[in-house]
Amino acid sequence: MRSLLLSLLLLLCSLVSTAAQTNHIFVGWQTNEASVFRVFHVTGTNAPFNTNRVFSHFLEQSLSHLLWTNLLHMTNGRTVNLFSERAHPEKWPAQPPIVKWATNGLLWGMRGLTALSPCWVSEGSSGQVPITALTRRHGYARGHGMGNSGYRTNYLGMKVWFVTTNNKVVEVKIRREIVVTQFPRDYTIVLFDRDLPRGIEPITVVGVTNLFQRHPRTAGAPWPILMTEQWGQVSAEIPGFQVHVGKGGDSGSPNLMPFPGQLVFYSGRATSGLDAQVQSEMDELCRQARLDSRKYQLRWLDVSRYPVYKRGQ
Repeated sequence: MRSLLLSLLLLLCSLVSTAAQTNHIFVGWQTNEASVFRVFHVTGTNAPFNTNRVFSHFLEQSLSHLLWTNLLHMTNGRTVNLFSERAHPEKWPAQPPIVKWATNGLLWGMRGLTALSPCWVSEGSSGQVPITALTRRHGYARGHGMGNSGYRTNYLGMKVWFVTTNNKVVEVKIRREIVVTQFPRDYTIVLFDRDLPRGIEPITVVGVTNLFQRHPRTAGAPWPILMTEQWGQVSAEIPGFQVHVGKGGDSGSPNLMPFPGQLVFYSGRATSGLDAQVQSEMDELCRQARLDSRKYQLRWLDVSRYPVYKRGQ
């Protein structure tokens, strides 16, 4: 026993000695797109010379800075939960789901939250293949796994539920849909049988190209984005707010920008984003249903005042 203790003591002393001989020397700052890093030279007796970058902050004028500082503010005292309760009653889907928002959840209080449907008839397991309200008549879901592409009425009469901020469940039905699965486009747009009421607010959207040009992914830096998933949680991809968002059935779950005061949709999980073609297809769904498409236009977020970075997608 004494020999073992002595060996452990010698090993500890060796580790302390090695650590003491390793130096991290600050040599300056490095900017990569919107990200700013502290740069260190690492030297030591038992370690080769190398350079280490540590993320510090985003450039103040960048969209990344706005999203990052807003996200950090949002996390105070919050959890990853979207719902405090979400369940199918015994007679579902004849009866609506039981749903209550989590008022201490990360997304609570954000404009556009009620656009996230907790449930619909063709969801498979609870929360899978979710629908997000883009207008008062249109919802977004994944394209793959939804059947043949094209304008259809395969989901005619299927129920979709939304929830107001005071936990009133709202039911609409699907009237018709378009499924798009021609790479790289992957989505389904459904048309509801009536306008969503005032208590349900369609989500604001941003083009994927605009987002990535102004909020680029940079190795070693955080990328503040919110991602919901089928179990009723949301991942912010920062310590304490990370959940698995790539499970089977998560496809189409909304990827969201944490813009101050509101959620902004840019794509679904493993599905494509929104552009003029999507709006044109939404207009055609309206035409087929003899609706005035001018009443049902995507609400685009204007990000033109933020700098564009060279590696934008």
